[in-house]
Amino acid sequence: MAINKKGSRKIIVDDHEFRWRATGNDGWITIVIWPVENENSKVVGNIGYHSNIVKVNEGAYVCTDQIVVTNRIISEIILHCGIEEILKSQGQLNIGQVEDIFDIENAVRGKYGENQ
Repeated sequence: MAINKKGSRKIIVDDHEFRWRATGNDGWITIVIWPVENENSKVVGNIGYHSNIVKVNEGAYVCTDQIVVTNRIISEIILHCGIEEILKSQGQLNIGQVEDIFDIENAVRGKYGENQ
């Protein structure tokens, strides 16, 4: 059964095309990656939001930082799992927390007040 590609993004790693999607949930972001040549294989992991909410004045709050899931993170996950392992898999590979694979400090969008 084909995976719905709507809302997914494309990445090519070592001449293999993959699709990926990151979706927000309560308390975490779920990442799903699958190779185009074997849609029966999926890599699934989670990443925390790593954001802090700060009160800036009466009734106004801002998010001081924000995780941005990019092709850089996805590429690291694919290489960590192994392209051949992903391609030959016939099910779901659960990698757990992305923080165990990728340095999250490299995925945080600028903190509030840095460029003001």
